[in-house]
Amino acid sequence: MSNRVNGEDAAYKKTKQGCLENMQAMSVGGIDHLDMIMLDYPGPNAESVVGQWKAFEEMKTSDKTVDDLAVSNFSPGQLDAILSNPEATKPTVNQLPFSVANHPEGMIEYNTKRGILVQSWSPLSRVLPRYGTQLAEIGKRHGKTAAQVGLRWIIQNGAAFSTQSKSKKHFEEDLDVFDFTLSDDEMAKITSLAA
Repeated sequence: MSNRVNGEDAAYKKTKQGCLENMQAMSVGGIDHLDMIMLDYPGPNAESVVGQWKAFEEMKTSDKTVDDLAVSNFSPGQLDAILSNPEATKPTVNQLPFSVANHPEGMIEYNTKRGILVQSWSPLSRVLPRYGTQLAEIGKRHGKTAAQVGLRWIIQNGAAFSTQSKSKKHFEEDLDVFDFTLSDDEMAKITSLAA
């Protein structure tokens, strides 16, 4: 794992190796180009993050095997390690555990300020068991489920989300969140649930 090696050169080499191995593994299925690749775990320091990112950028610019680059779980300082180079490719997405149950102040803002979209991973797993009843009450006013209210809250905060389901019905439900709007009072009430 490239997040465990220290220093720009070591992180670059380990990340480059991982990129090549992943592309070789996917080639078995006939996949030779990706829409996006995500650096999931940042290295232990700024120099290591720079090395990791350099390998990712080569996939986009030199190898031309990927269209967009993204990160996951990056703090402001880790993003700045990448963006301190004005020539660096800016990540399009920072995937974070942003949800009704976890929304530290400034999380959306520090990404938006850098031109990066927050995408919530696992946006409902800790939300529905804790706040499902309250979200369902709000959902009744809109003809929506608790899950749909939780996902709509994410969207209205300026983020996107990624969900998974084994059920086609749940997947369709997760996508059916663009035909209603939570009021300012509802947004504030939902935000205060995890305060």
